[in-house]
Amino acid sequence: MELLHAFERNAVEGILSDPDRVIETVLSKLFVHGDRVHKVYKRRTADFADLADHAVRRAYISEDFLWNHTMAPDVYLELREVRRDGDQYRHVDDGEGEDLYLVMRRIDTSRDLITRLRARTTTPEELRAYVHTLNDRLDMLTELRAHMLREFFDRRMDHVRDEILGTCEWAYTAEPTLSRADVDRARALLEAALDRDPYFRDLDRSLSVVTDVNGENILFSEDGVSFIDVMPPKDAWRVHDRYFLVCRTSADVAALTDRDLAEHLHAAYAERTARPSRTVRLAYELAGSLIQVPYRKMLAQEDLAERYAAFVRRCMQELEEEQGQ
Repeated sequence: MELLHAFERNAVEGILSDPDRVIETVLSKLFVHGDRVHKVYKRRTADFADLADHAVRRAYISEDFLWNHTMAPDVYLELREVRRDGDQYRHVDDGEGEDLYLVMRRIDTSRDLITRLRARTTTPEELRAYVHTLNDRLDMLTELRAHMLREFFDRRMDHVRDEILGTCEWAYTAEPTLSRADVDRARALLEAALDRDPYFRDLDRSLSVVTDVNGENILFSEDGVSFIDVMPPKDAWRVHDRYFLVCRTSADVAALTDRDLAEHLHAAYAERTARPSRTVRLAYELAGSLIQVPYRKMLAQEDLAERYAAFVRRCMQELEEEQGQ
């Protein structure tokens, strides 16, 4: 019996009742018991890891906890190890367990960034807190994991360029919301910005270990900002210009509300380091919104896909004007 099935049958030590709710994702199931959530990964093969293999699975789940606990220690509480004992799984701590699962604090998902943007309840103070918290926790994560991702740091601008232009390949799947001509135009503008703006010639100060900043995974509460499900599945996605994350979020804010509110993100970022040019901001917002159009279509959120597509076109127009084209 796999651990996932044991949770479904209440056959895990300490689990005495049926869950209040079960949330299923592509890779995992989350079992909600009161104020605690138990996240159990499925045994399946993905393009980035074979989670059916014991060693790979153990390493991946351990890494997932480290990233998430670093970014949200108030949410990701414990990594637990278990071993099967007859018809039940019992907890062990000897490093020889058969499987692992994550213990999380139950959260209010109605307070995520996208929900709040759509309701127009996001405040400038929250966005500033988001940037400061993001920077502080990325500092910790970079210290912990930069050595493991050194090959991407060593490639510097070449790596960032690949990641930015790679958003176009994903955006080609968004037809007809974004036409191929739209994406071709976006790619040409991105290439011009990457080639011409001096910012991209020296990224050593802003190159960082980074996390996923999908808007549904950024949560606001009275206690501050939390980041959930943050570990990018592929190593290449775990290193980027830190400012790109700020611009991905400002693309969310500007696409769903207005640029005036998004400006608070950039003002907060500038309190820590020199503010990049408007060309850099527009290029990064364009790349960030190119990610969102096919993603929202994949989730059948056609209204959001259309709004991000409109923002793509707006960014392209503004970038053309900025570049004098």
